[in-house]
Formats: sequence, structure tokens, C-alpha cells
Amino acid sequence: MDLRRLRIGELMLCAAGGALLASLFLPWYGTAGGTLTAFQSLALLDLVLALIALAALSLLPITAGQRVPAVPIALEALVTGAGIVAVLLVVFRILWLPGEADGREWALWLALAGAAGIVAGGLVGMRDERPSPPGRHVDSSGRPVASPPEVEKLPAPRPEGA
Repeated sequence: MDLRRLRIGELMLCAAGGALLASLFLPWYGTAGGTLTAFQSLALLDLVLALIALAALSLLPITAGQRVPAVPIALEALVTGAGIVAVLLVVFRILWLPGEADGREWALWLALAGAAGIVAGGLVGMRDERPSPPGRHVDSSGRPVASPPEVEKLPAPRPEGA
């Protein structure tokens, strides 16, 4: 594993996925008898959100273990699409409370921030396709290589009639 391959996008995705996953275990809704977590109050959406969060968390070891940037970038694209679905699902649960709930708790907002962070991290990660930091010359696999040769300056061609 080469942790030097990690970019800000992958780190954002990992942090946002962790926030989304943790929020599922924290209070989402208030009731007359206490609070409900996402796993207590949602039927299937909690599992979908947990899978999306785990997919975002999986990008960290996948990116560190790959020699080329193509696999992590493709996975970032898929996770970004899933993050958009997660944002829509959380917004849906913000607008429409489950039957026994009478108020929203703070972890619901953490889930929204985590889902939005997955989308933002995926977009940042897909934008940064370099296999290494700027200024360090590498080949397509990320291995260091000699700097490219300087471009030779040639004079402009002479006009035909001159």
C-alpha cells in the first residue's frame, strides 16, 4: 500500500463516508418516549445509506493499493453517483418523518453533511487525475521518471518567395 497516492478527494470521501455511517447509529428522530436512530426508524433506507457509506470508506484502501489511477477514478465516479442518491434519501427523510417521530435530531443533519461530503469528495477526486503531486514527474503508473526534455526552439519557416 502506498499512502502517498491518496489525494484530498479520497480523504474527503473517507471522512464523509465515516460521518454518514456513524450518523446511522446516532439519534435521528425524537419521539415522546426518547430518540430513534436511523436503524430503528427506517426500514430499507438505512441499509442503502450504510452501503453507500461503506463504498466511500473503501476508496481509501483501494486507492492506496492501486498502481494506476484509473480504478480509483472509476470507483470515485460510481461512489459520487451513489452519494447523490444518499443526499436525496436523507433529504426525503428530513422532509417526511417516520410515523412515530415528532422531531428531528442532530444526527440527521450529520447524515446530510456526510452524504453531501461524499458527493463533494467524489467530484474533487475525479477532477484531480494526476498520479502524483504537481512538479514531480512520473509515468502513468506513478513511478518517478526523469523530467521531460526541454522543447527545442526552431526558427519560423521562411516564406516561399523569399
